[in-house]
Amino acid sequence: MPRADLRQLTIGWCAAFLVSALMFQLWPGLDLAVSGAFYRPGQGFPLAKDRALEVLRQGIWWLSNLMVAFAAIAVIAGLAGRPFLDRRRAALILLLYLIGPVLLADAVLKRFWGRARPASIEDFGGTQQFTLPLIPADQCQSNCSFVSGEGAAATALAIAFLLIAPAVRQWVSPMVFRVYVAFAVAVPLTGMALRVMLGRHFLSDTVFAALLVSGVALILARLLLTRPEA
Repeated sequence: MPRADLRQLTIGWCAAFLVSALMFQLWPGLDLAVSGAFYRPGQGFPLAKDRALEVLRQGIWWLSNLMVAFAAIAVIAGLAGRPFLDRRRAALILLLYLIGPVLLADAVLKRFWGRARPASIEDFGGTQQFTLPLIPADQCQSNCSFVSGEGAAATALAIAFLLIAPAVRQWVSPMVFRVYVAFAVAVPLTGMALRVMLGRHFLSDTVFAALLVSGVALILARLLLTRPEA
């Protein structure tokens, strides 16, 4: 990846982070309004009980697991001298999942940030207080709302689809590749949307999960993709 393109992406990421931070800080009701659209008094978040949506959610989650396994196999094959995918891109995908969703999202932020999930706050029938996304709170002890772990995994999945797209384009027909592109866009977005619709995360949890993982991807891309391969 050319350094110039990476620089432009980094500038775009910084702008997106600043806009998102200001938006959710100045209009905290945005989170409540979006989650409130899926809340029903006396019922909570009824879509959370929809079996078909749960199967869809699980399917997207397992796609991420399969992508991690695929990347690991590609790295091993590359080291063994039998590459079927650029090993640096495969390594980026593997490291992205480990650093983004696993380490930063699940092991650090969700454990220590203390933001209660939508279904747990008083506005939606719970007992905890609503708090802003970028301010640490004490409303949750573990497996908390900020950031969305599945949102982080969905973002990593989208980036992985992007990284392997050149190889896929060589393997399949143009029509199949167009289907691949549509799938690569729709599936991660659906995964993030479901977390909000089911009352498990606020909109800001998914937005900052996406920013977190894409920021990690930019750093990894600079380390792995801008240098000539040895």
